[in-house]
Amino acid sequence: MDLFLDERLRNRFTQKQLGEAIGKTQQYISAIEKGKVVPPFREADRLARYMGVPVERVFNCYVRLSKLPTFKDLMYLYNTGYDIGAYEVEEV
Repeated sequence: MDLFLDERLRNRFTQKQLGEAIGKTQQYISAIEKGKVVPPFREADRLARYMGVPVERVFNCYVRLSKLPTFKDLMYLYNTGYDIGAYEVEEV
């Protein structure tokens, strides 16, 4: 999970901070980084949101077929309770 580790280090989060953010231990985050554990989508999504990136950026096992989700995909995720804030366009 090099993408996950790289993003964690870029954001200067400790394994303990990320573990606490999703109710897990530092050892669990370490296992993710070593490739021993692949978190379920909901945990992966929560970790990615905590770091401020889309889940597919840090967990390549959750990759979309297109580079960007369609409006229909976003509305489905929004209606099922997922935060789609990472896909919102910032006004300049």
